[in-house]
Amino acid sequence: MLGSSFRREKKSAFTAARTSTAEKISVPKELYSDFFRLGLRPGAPLTACKSAQRDLLKVHHPDRHAETYLSWKSATEIASSINASFQRISYWYQTGILD
Repeated sequence: MLGSSFRREKKSAFTAARTSTAEKISVPKELYSDFFRLGLRPGAPLTACKSAQRDLLKVHHPDRHAETYLSWKSATEIASSINASFQRISYWYQTGILD
């Protein structure tokens, strides 16, 4: 039971309070577009944001669109915007401040 599958994560009080789905939180308006880019409502839990990021990158990863330079470049820009949105949301959940 206590093998490699057991992992204990440190969470700040701020993060623990914001990952609860039952609690309503106030999201800064600057992050609305980031939540929407991930296909989520503002205030979605961080676990849902991570899951949405992974699902979107499976579709829009540049390696999957290497047929032409233009499709690769477009996929790279989309993947970059997905990652940037997730990083801003994640930083806000962890620290409570905007990047």
